[in-house]
Amino acid sequence: MAGLPTTEAARTLNTMVTSALDEYSGDPANFVNDGGFLIMAMLANNGRIFKVNDAERVEHPVRHGADAETQTRYVGDTFAGASNNFGHAQAETLTKALFTMKNVTGNLNIPQSLLDRPSRLAMSDVQYIVKRYMENIFEEEEMYLLRGGPLATSDEDHIGPYSGDAHYSATLGSMSLLGLMAIGAGTTPNPDTEKFGNIDCDATGDGDVRWKPQLFQATNAAPATSAELAVFLNDWERAIRKTSKFGGIEKPTHGLITEGLNDVFVKALRDKTNINDSVVKDMGGNDVIPFRNVNFMWSQYLEKDTLWDITAETTAECPALLLNLNSLRLNLAHGGGVNEEGGFVKQISELAPHPKETNWFSRTQYKYCYSLDNGRRSFAQIEGWTVAN
Repeated sequence: MAGLPTTEAARTLNTMVTSALDEYSGDPANFVNDGGFLIMAMLANNGRIFKVNDAERVEHPVRHGADAETQTRYVGDTFAGASNNFGHAQAETLTKALFTMKNVTGNLNIPQSLLDRPSRLAMSDVQYIVKRYMENIFEEEEMYLLRGGPLATSDEDHIGPYSGDAHYSATLGSMSLLGLMAIGAGTTPNPDTEKFGNIDCDATGDGDVRWKPQLFQATNAAPATSAELAVFLNDWERAIRKTSKFGGIEKPTHGLITEGLNDVFVKALRDKTNINDSVVKDMGGNDVIPFRNVNFMWSQYLEKDTLWDITAETTAECPALLLNLNSLRLNLAHGGGVNEEGGFVKQISELAPHPKETNWFSRTQYKYCYSLDNGRRSFAQIEGWTVAN
């Protein structure tokens, strides 16, 4: 059956859609800051949203290896020289963490009535429609990272980032925070056999124990008294200190907690009357809790679940996460659109009418993945807190 002819108005509207997509997806860092997205804004503010080439996967070298040879030490001006059996072995330096890029496609729908409007009026409507569409994209990708699924009501899930990982999903997101924290860290998933980014945490196999995230235990399940609140802060202080011992950029920069844990954090800091810094003295009015050079924030989408009992998966516990935003990054395949400098969301078809509907659509596509380029051991989870969500 022949399609409806493309009118001059449709061509004009198509150009407007393409221009708006390039505008909003061409500068994602600025867009997510304006949109108020939690994780996306954290990544943007730390320069962790990257343009990458269109490829099957993103690869990052893991520099954990060491040469098998012990260096020779000797006193200078030894004319006879210092003898030693110099070796020629070199550590395997090609081990790379692998992260499969995901393709996402959908329809951008436009009301048919826009074709009848003057260009100056249609342009504003197109801008709003495309902006809302881009907001939906970032909200959904943030949800996939936080929970492993597209909706706030979906169950949290382990998601591995590489197609060869046991917990990889072809139809879900690039990776989940639960997968980042749990795969290889507890008894389930098995650290000796199951991989994250194609690397396991078994020292006797082809993996590396330094690819394992840190796991700590809370002292009190539901801190309430002044003494228990002090221990609550000590638990965080200890976890941050031990996760920061690797130095350089392998250390946590941000904390992510539930609303219930945020309330406990605020109560614990207020209980310490000797804390009078202007940043923390009014903890109820700030979105960020600074503690030991780590900025803590809470997310409404994180909920306690038995899966966050990483050791045994028997008790519903609150996710209490330390993230290294010097390592976690969002990779967006750029190019396409009007030109190769266009945004990461590509319009892959011109506007066309739905055969049995009164609106028009354009098919869009983008490609992305999350990855870790500076290690995984600087991420941590404290398990054991069971306070109200």
